[in-house]
Amino acid sequence: MREAKEVCAVMDGADWCQLFTERHRSDAVRILDFPHAAEHVTKLLEALEQASMRFPPHMLDRCLHILKHRGPRPLLRMTDRLRSDLAHQKGVQEHLDYLRKREGLMQYLAFRQQGWPIGSGMVESANKNVVESRLKGTGMHWERNNVNPMLALRNAVCNDRWREMWQKALHHHRKLRALQRSARVEQRAQTVLAVGNSSRLSSPPPSAAVPEQLSPPAPFQPVSGVVAPLVLPPPPVPKASQPSSCCPSSRRKRHTARNQVKYSHQKSSEMSGEVCSCGTPLARFKGHRTKQYCSDRCRQRAYRKRQMQTKPLSALRSAASLSGSSRAPARSWHKRAARRGSEQVNCSLQRSGGVKGETCLFCGTRLSQSRGGRLREYCSGRCRQRAHRERQAQVSCA
Repeated sequence: MREAKEVCAVMDGADWCQLFTERHRSDAVRILDFPHAAEHVTKLLEALEQASMRFPPHMLDRCLHILKHRGPRPLLRMTDRLRSDLAHQKGVQEHLDYLRKREGLMQYLAFRQQGWPIGSGMVESANKNVVESRLKGTGMHWERNNVNPMLALRNAVCNDRWREMWQKALHHHRKLRALQRSARVEQRAQTVLAVGNSSRLSSPPPSAAVPEQLSPPAPFQPVSGVVAPLVLPPPPVPKASQPSSCCPSSRRKRHTARNQVKYSHQKSSEMSGEVCSCGTPLARFKGHRTKQYCSDRCRQRAYRKRQMQTKPLSALRSAASLSGSSRAPARSWHKRAARRGSEQVNCSLQRSGGVKGETCLFCGTRLSQSRGGRLREYCSGRCRQRAHRERQAQVSCA
């Protein structure tokens, strides 16, 4: 399109289409699609009929014939004779402004004499046969970066220019490979220079008070009358000359540091690789990472316990007393605990020191009570079963 001497743009007259044509080919002949122009002429006649105007039969066919063979000027001259109250009605004024603004795009007589098309049917058909038949197949999902290259290949196939397009694509691919190779070489050179500068700065300066180092060592050293060879240490190998497997890359270092930060909270004294924090034995599988918890529930309990340790309840109460009205709805159980104040102890304490109605009697997890509901004792059925088994074991021992 950029190499063509003459270009026409058949469009529906939208503003973004005008901007698109202006950006890619400003000298293109712009043509308003004839079906779109006919649609606005039809809606204009319907709006005038609703405004109590009467037209002779076949008025629409006559208007479209005039528009196609004589241009828009005769029709616009007829609309100039309308009364002001009719011309300023909402439906009439909208379509009149559309046609008057695009008068230069509706010179269909001149366009047909020059051999230009006045309809966008070929463009719509090309969009269906070239784009949709290749990219909108059943079960197809495309990434944004892969659509344009595939469209370029599809256009080359449909235009019978595959050989020319393939040569251009091959040349472009080789150029990209050369650029990537030169970038890698430059990056390696900068890395070597940086490693050499850091080793030079970290190595201690040579001392002038030891002159023995300047003299070559003796090849043999007598030990109790026996001449034994003196084994010299191997010369140090510079870091840049070591194999790449010995020097971890910066990417691997960043990944290791990220994992250390990510799993640092799991290294607590209350956990081990054999037993969960709740006492359940953990099953270990060969080749898998050591498990810390038996379930997600235990992991969440441990997380809440660490949060309570980092944010004491007293600090939360003082912060809640300083903040505004106590009628504001609490958005978390921390705020509810801080707003509640003193806790009521109305049940005997179990293994974890839980309070009936406030915390779980087995594991001590904070309970959320619904208004009007039954008083809860355990946070889950698992804790209820464990407490039942402990009671059964105590009864059997007694």
